[in-house]
Amino acid sequence: MYIALAIFASVIGLFVTGAAVFTAWAFYDSRSKAAAADGKNGTPAAALPPGWFLRWTLADYAALFLFGFGIVFLLTDLIGVARDRDMYPMYHYAYLLCGTIFSFMGMLFTLVRLALVLRLTGGAAGNGHDPHKPDKAKQAK
Repeated sequence: MYIALAIFASVIGLFVTGAAVFTAWAFYDSRSKAAAADGKNGTPAAALPPGWFLRWTLADYAALFLFGFGIVFLLTDLIGVARDRDMYPMYHYAYLLCGTIFSFMGMLFTLVRLALVLRLTGGAAGNGHDPHKPDKAKQAK
């Protein structure tokens, strides 16, 4: 069972590492294309809006994926420790508590990032509201 879990964790680790490398590569590629377009249209690349961070990336999905599996494994370990209290030292509970706190902090930062992305991009796409036009322009008083 431990070998199967180790193989599964290795696959998850490779996926998340690949997601992080892909996100960094895609960001570098978009910045180099913006720098190449710098000479074509006269707009400096530094003046371009940072639109890359306004998108939900593969690394964000990987963070959600890690949180889900991490919490499942932490809860499973907590149940096992609660059943066999004499087999584990007392500091094992502190390890579980720290792991749970770190996982929830990671999820909190991911949710804050999602909220910022949604707020900066104007909420749900396709809601029909243009912030630069008045809401009731054709209504007379």
